[in-house]
Amino acid sequence: MVVIKFVNFKSFCPIFSSNGDNMKKIPVSIIVLFVSITLLNIQASIIAPVSADSSGGYPLQPTNDIIVNALRYLQSQQADDGSIGGFSTTAWIAMAISATGKDPHTWGDLVGYLRDNADRIDDNMATDWERHALAIVACDENPRDFSGIDYVAKVESFYDGVQIGNPANLYDDFFGILALVSCGVTQDSPIIQTVRTYIKEQQRQDCDWGDVDSTAAAVMALIAAGENSDSSSIAAALSFLKTMQTGDGGFQSWGMTNAASTAWAVDAIVIAGQDPTSIEWKQGGNSPVDFLLSLQQGNGAFAWSFNQNMNPEWMTSYVIPALLGKPYPIKIYKTGGENGTNNQGNEDGGADGGGGDSNDGNGNRDVTAGEWTGNIRIEGKNNTIWDGDVCFSDSLITALNDSSGEMEDYYIPCPSVLGALDEASQLGVFSYHVIYYPSWHAFYVKTIANDSDWWHYWVDYTLPMVDAGAFELTENNRAVLWGYLEDWTARALRITVSESTVNVSEEFTVSVGNETMTPVADAVVYVGSTEYVTDENGNATVHIDAAGDYPIYSEKAGYVRSDKATVHVKKSVEIVKPEDHAIYLFNKKTRIQYPDILIIGHIDIEVNATDDVKKVEFYINDNLEYVDTAPPFTWRLNDRAFFKKATIKVKAYSDNNDSLLKIQRIIRYIDSLSKNYYGKQASDMLRIYLQNLETSVMHQGDIDEKEVVIFNLFPHIHVL
Repeated sequence: MVVIKFVNFKSFCPIFSSNGDNMKKIPVSIIVLFVSITLLNIQASIIAPVSADSSGGYPLQPTNDIIVNALRYLQSQQADDGSIGGFSTTAWIAMAISATGKDPHTWGDLVGYLRDNADRIDDNMATDWERHALAIVACDENPRDFSGIDYVAKVESFYDGVQIGNPANLYDDFFGILALVSCGVTQDSPIIQTVRTYIKEQQRQDCDWGDVDSTAAAVMALIAAGENSDSSSIAAALSFLKTMQTGDGGFQSWGMTNAASTAWAVDAIVIAGQDPTSIEWKQGGNSPVDFLLSLQQGNGAFAWSFNQNMNPEWMTSYVIPALLGKPYPIKIYKTGGENGTNNQGNEDGGADGGGGDSNDGNGNRDVTAGEWTGNIRIEGKNNTIWDGDVCFSDSLITALNDSSGEMEDYYIPCPSVLGALDEASQLGVFSYHVIYYPSWHAFYVKTIANDSDWWHYWVDYTLPMVDAGAFELTENNRAVLWGYLEDWTARALRITVSESTVNVSEEFTVSVGNETMTPVADAVVYVGSTEYVTDENGNATVHIDAAGDYPIYSEKAGYVRSDKATVHVKKSVEIVKPEDHAIYLFNKKTRIQYPDILIIGHIDIEVNATDDVKKVEFYINDNLEYVDTAPPFTWRLNDRAFFKKATIKVKAYSDNNDSLLKIQRIIRYIDSLSKNYYGKQASDMLRIYLQNLETSVMHQGDIDEKEVVIFNLFPHIHVL
């Protein structure tokens, strides 16, 4: 069955008109289709499967560590309800499990999840029904009565006498054949043969059906329908695939060599009776199987590409059947039981981007979701457009319908990434423009705040492969990032700081990494008007010479701008008493909130100072009132006043020179001597000299001040 995949990065996805002419292109920022191909109920005599290599070569056996580790990874991702990676991905994983010879019924409540969530299938999307039908048969369930639903009848209901589903979408034709064959419909069925003819008529002059994914799906569908693997259509299609192979052995679509396109191409090669590890299918000494194996991660999952680890559950579900040499459909349903495994292999083509998890254009979906609260940040071409929290549950999106040319409203009944953007646009008062493609059941965000095209999005720094309207945000998701980047490869910067609060001129470290916090060298770190550059470890050593709050962020060509971290640089001296918005009664803070600061009676002015501060001067209305040379630095304000406005100011002086400490000790010693001995005039002169010397070697630091109102009619009555 075909599952349509919508990707979140740039490229072009071909969509054919009903007569097969004039390919229409849609920017892949919105769509990446990965087609799932269910193969047929055909005899082994028609398609010669690749035989297993007894030496451990291709195809891999289910007991191979590569397959075992991949299954372990999928099992580790299973939720309590039985799902793995979402509704549509769970269907593909059911097929992958079955391809290994294991029973999906033994995987928790996976089969129950597929049964109980059938209401998430979009009634208007043929590919949704086709994908689910393929999964049902892979689970050894009856597709004509699965929880009371006849999936064969559902798929056939989209047949218009010529083709299946939307005439502008060939994937529902590819997967329509695969699903019907998987469900036990015979090859000579009028529907299968008519659609087979229709698919052949859509083959382009370049011998393809648009790209690697769609061409591989077409090959699987045609052979499933009875097309000879040596026919001119199949031979031409394989020749086209060969032109799309890259030096690493993989196949490229959507601007990059990737696991999904390569897995589908392998399925097409196998179903055509060829060996994907043979010399004919090697480039630079690498086969497509070599490329797929190179993408396996330490946890057993398969990455989408060398640089992008997107939707690993989904990618792993595609790669497993390809490595086993089992294209789609995995099994063929037989009414008498004994469902057969399709050892020729059919590709698992449908990379469900919208599929069963998304709503249709009119929002007709029974599933409703709860409220989502989280952060959304939008990094434009030249600046941050918005950064804040949103809270919402559903959305009404106004978009340009690509088919009708009219602006229409589309209801999304769950918290989606597109809904988060809509909510942010209302809070941040910026515009955005969306195009809706009915053929692909997908939304394309074209413009945000006048920055057009090249928009990518991440959820918790993971790049999903579905359109923004189809990604449903859950309580496990914390943040959404929209980033403008004129590049096919979507990459984003992240930063961390070693300290959130520092002293003036104190050094701290800013670390810059990519989405997974892998260090990024030569990134520019902006701290106020100063720029730093990260070293090979992604670090920059920073110091700030003035107090205040400083937003810090990073940029580098080829990456979306980083988030901002704020570092507070403390003043060397700060007034901590009196506090703002408070009333003080005889040196005690009351619980009464006040717009300013009201002091009734006397008050002890207290300051916090850094370790290098050696002296603090206290001023009232710029008149020096007191000097304190030892911490804690305090002074009692006890002047007569009748609701008098005054400015309390403190100045800090610092110096690390030992001579300052010696001068201060001498002054204190002179003061002690003058109390007990004569010669006060001489000692006073010496004290003044030393005090002047003290001032000359000290460095004036920060100043802090506060406006207060004083009411103190009886300053001589002390409350100690």
